[in-house]
Amino acid sequence: MQVHRKRQFRFFLHRWHRRIGVVSALLVILLATTGVALNHTGGLRLDQYFPQNSLLLWPYDSVIAPMQGFDSSHGALLSSQGWLVYNEQRLTPCEQLLSATQNPDFILIACRQSWHLLSSQLQLIESFNPELLGFNSDSGPAVSVEPVLGVAGETLAVKDGRSWRVFNPDYLMLENEISGSVKTQPLSQFPAVNSSISLQRIVLDIHSGRWFGRWGVWMMDMAAIVLILLSISGLWLWWSRGRNRW
Repeated sequence: MQVHRKRQFRFFLHRWHRRIGVVSALLVILLATTGVALNHTGGLRLDQYFPQNSLLLWPYDSVIAPMQGFDSSHGALLSSQGWLVYNEQRLTPCEQLLSATQNPDFILIACRQSWHLLSSQLQLIESFNPELLGFNSDSGPAVSVEPVLGVAGETLAVKDGRSWRVFNPDYLMLENEISGSVKTQPLSQFPAVNSSISLQRIVLDIHSGRWFGRWGVWMMDMAAIVLILLSISGLWLWWSRGRNRW
């Protein structure tokens, strides 16, 4: 009777050992491949590659926010990671892009901490504090807080309170008021460019389960428990074979 029960238990364990093994196979493969990749981070340069694939980056949407940019005649000027960027080339520090305008010769950029004057070829001419422009203190809110830039014909213009004034790019100062119409160009939203989430971070998060969301870590914990159960059941099945173990 005892031998019969032992055989029944062995059959039961053998059947579920196979079933659990099939279910956990994908997780085991995932754990193994990501573990090998992490062991060779330096050789594979995982920490130097920043993927742009939206499928890989979906868990990091809150970290990689869409960027505001100015659609200049040369292409998009973007505010990213504290820099004004063109074609992934850093032009000048820019904590946050607030407003921009251009004429045939210059591009005027207003950022949170400072303003920047660029040539039509995107060469930085000067960075300066907007408080030095001499806004009218009695004409409304300071432009340095909520700057609005525009162009009147080919003349750069800055809104000073309720009126528009000429911006002189040679002396970096505001001059007479503009009576005609001024054209402004709103900033545009551009897809985020990943420059902070490396492939090493993604592989590590997949390996730990964090990449899969709230329940991912528990899923990987269960995979580890399954591996332990498979090892124990496999050892018992091997040991229960008696003389036929080898």
